[in-house]
Amino acid sequence: MFAFILAAVLTQSPVAPAEPSPPPAPGTPEAAPTVPLSALPPATHELFQRIEGQVAQVRIIERRSGTRSSIGSAFFVSAAGHAVTNYHVVSDVVIHPEDYTAELVLKGGGEPVPVRLVDVDVVHDLAIIQTATPVQSFFDLDDREPPQGARLFAMGNPRDLGTTIVEGTYNGFIHDALYERLHFSGAINPGMSGGPTLTGEGRVVGVNVATMGNQVGFLVPVKRARALLARALEAKDSGAQALLDTVRAQLLDNQQRVTERLLGAPLPRQTLGSYRVPGRWGTFLKCWGDTPHDPEVPYTVTNYQCSSEEDIFVSSRHRTGVVAFLHQHATSQKLGALRFSALYSALFSQDPDVVAATRQDVTNYRCQLEFVDVAGLPVRAALCMRAYRKFPGLYDLVLRAATLNASTSGVDTSLTLAGFTADNGRKLARRYLEGLSWTK
Repeated sequence: MFAFILAAVLTQSPVAPAEPSPPPAPGTPEAAPTVPLSALPPATHELFQRIEGQVAQVRIIERRSGTRSSIGSAFFVSAAGHAVTNYHVVSDVVIHPEDYTAELVLKGGGEPVPVRLVDVDVVHDLAIIQTATPVQSFFDLDDREPPQGARLFAMGNPRDLGTTIVEGTYNGFIHDALYERLHFSGAINPGMSGGPTLTGEGRVVGVNVATMGNQVGFLVPVKRARALLARALEAKDSGAQALLDTVRAQLLDNQQRVTERLLGAPLPRQTLGSYRVPGRWGTFLKCWGDTPHDPEVPYTVTNYQCSSEEDIFVSSRHRTGVVAFLHQHATSQKLGALRFSALYSALFSQDPDVVAATRQDVTNYRCQLEFVDVAGLPVRAALCMRAYRKFPGLYDLVLRAATLNASTSGVDTSLTLAGFTADNGRKLARRYLEGLSWTK
C-alpha cells in the first residue's frame, strides 16, 4: 500500500478594497504587518504546471530482456537536451554498459527517448545525460543559497506514480559531513532520485539524492551540478572506458583528500580501561560506545566505534569511500589467563565488518600478520587488502590489532578504509597504530 502525500496548495481570490481600520486602542497589541501578495510565492499548482515539462523519468533498461531494471528522475538544464540526474540512477550503465542502457519518459508519456551518458561525478552522486534532440524549456542553474527555513518543492517520480511535487523546508548544509549534502525536511521517496528541489520561483537549489524517512531528505548542492554541467558542455564524445576512467580518477582524488585531511589533523586519544586508543580522528566521524551487561558472562567487553556514516555509491553491489574503526576492550576478574586468551583470540579472529562489494568488484583479501612494538606496547597486527577490479590502484584495507601486554585484559581494534591507494592506506594504518598505548 502506498502512502500518498498531498502538497499544500496556496490559492488566492480577489478581494474588494477594505475601509481603513481604526487605530488600536491604547494597550492593544498591534497586528502583524500584512505581506504584499506580490511577495508571496506562487501557488504550488502554478509552479507545477509551469515546470512539469522540464522534469522527466529516467528508465534503466536491461538489454537482454528489453525491460526496466530501475527508475529515477532527471531535469533538463540546456536547450541541447542535457539533463541532470544522480550517478546512482545510471550506475549500471557506467559499470555494465554491455548490459544496460538509459532512456527518458517525457511529459505526456509517449515513446521513451534514448539518452547518452555524457559525464559523471561519482563522489557527489551526479550525472549528465543528453537526448538526441533539443528541448524548448530547461532550468538555469545558479548558486544562491536560500535562507534557513525557506519553503522548497521537490519533484520526481516516486514509486513510478508519475511526476509529483512535494513541499518541504530548507535546513542548510549537513554539519561535519564527509560529502556535501543539504538537509531537506520533506518526503523524498524511491524514484525521485535525480529530480530537482527548487524554490517557489522555480530556482533549483539541490538535486534529490537520499532519504532517511520521516520527512528527512538529502540533496546534492546545486553548485555541484552546475560544475559538472560546465564540464559536460565542453566534453567530447566519450566511450564506456572513458567513463570508467573518470570514475577512477575521481575516487583517487577523493581518497587523497581524505588522507591529507586525516594525516593533517592530530589523532585524539580515548581512554578505554587502562588503555588509550584512537578517538574521533575527524569531525566527519560519528562515535559511540556501549558495554553490554550480562551477569552470567564472566567477562566484560566495552565497545567504542567511529564511522563516517557516509559512503560513495559505485554500484548497487559496491560501496566505497568509508572510514571506520572499532575498539573492543575485554577484561575479566573471573577467567584465568588461559581461558581469557581463548576469548581474546576469538575476538581477533572475527571477520571485520567490511563495506559491501562482490567478487566481480574486488579480489579476495590478502593479509600479512606481524608482531610489532608500539612505543613499548606489544601488539599483534594483521593488515589485509583487496584490490578493485575495474579501478586499478584502489583497495579496501582492514587493519586488525590486539594488545598483548596483560593476561586478563586487552584491546582488540580494527580500522576499515574503503577505496584508498595501498600507500595511503599503509600511512593511515601506521598512524592509527601509533594511537595505542597503555596507561599503567
